[in-house]
Amino acid sequence: MIRRPEVFDDETPPPDLRHREAQVQELIRLLHRARTDHDQGALLAGPSGVGKTALGRTVLEEFSHEFGTHWTWIQALGTTTGELFREAIRGAGGSVVDNAPNDTLPRKLRETLVGDDLLVLLDEADDIAGTGAVGQLIAVPGVEVVVICHEPDDWLARAEADTRQYLHSGRIELRRFGVDELADILADRARVGLVDGAVSRKQLETIADDVAGVAREGIQTLRAAAEIANECEHTSIHDTDVDDAYERARASIREANLQSLPFHHRVLYELIREGSQVTGRKLHAQYEEIKEGVYANREYTPISRRSRRNKLNKLRAYDLVERERLDHRWLYAPTDSELIAPLTGIDEQQIQLKCMTK
Repeated sequence: MIRRPEVFDDETPPPDLRHREAQVQELIRLLHRARTDHDQGALLAGPSGVGKTALGRTVLEEFSHEFGTHWTWIQALGTTTGELFREAIRGAGGSVVDNAPNDTLPRKLRETLVGDDLLVLLDEADDIAGTGAVGQLIAVPGVEVVVICHEPDDWLARAEADTRQYLHSGRIELRRFGVDELADILADRARVGLVDGAVSRKQLETIADDVAGVAREGIQTLRAAAEIANECEHTSIHDTDVDDAYERARASIREANLQSLPFHHRVLYELIREGSQVTGRKLHAQYEEIKEGVYANREYTPISRRSRRNKLNKLRAYDLVERERLDHRWLYAPTDSELIAPLTGIDEQQIQLKCMTK
């Protein structure tokens, strides 16, 4: 049934950016402006799974190839400003040791570029608003930045004034796809990834409707439907296979999301999962109690309440945690209590102990 499984992987770029033509042209316009004015970046925003990364990577790669500029894609989630600069230096063709002092990195990036340009795509950049990282990058001559985030208003509100000015008029928001639009995208994947005649247009429209226009969920649901059809020894995807595919796809996406998250997010997730249901106040109190042991002998340091709140928003955006209002308090619960964050033994034991004694 599945002829080319890699077609359904998140890392596989789409055959084309179908139904994103206007956003592609707008990003190209902003990149052209950045080459001449150096005062205008771009902010790609929208919910998870609507193709922000695919659009950014595809356009920046083609643009840099056409104009001979460097470009690099950096996963910004959980990274420090120093780590961002090191990745930018390597993306510009330079080399830098991991323990190079942070205050030397802007100069090193300038020396690496020596008159060349560098386009930086900062993916999953929700956490770095307000850290000064973007402002320090764009202060280096020749560096232009494209930021990817979920909530543009929140991101800009937390950013410094110079960064806010740099990105505000370069906002490109990606909405969810319509049913027909997403069905077209799924048809492209099916044509390459599945055997001929494996799925009908009506089934693709059903999937597109079930996932409310989220491309990633649609692609993974199509893959799950084909897997279920194989398991049932069907010669093509049946409607019942589609019906059973959605929850399998969601579970697969949640697991991949959790695996991709940095350490801080996983600690918060495990506190919520072990507690089953926990109020925001209790969650912060438990974090304060376990942080000394959990962070001992690690490169990370405990994070502030504000930073925890930002990371809780990411857990919700990734469908890992649910939140509801209860008597003027927020109550957090895991979406799937059987999905365990990959922490090492002592961390799990300490978190379990604190949650059981509260």
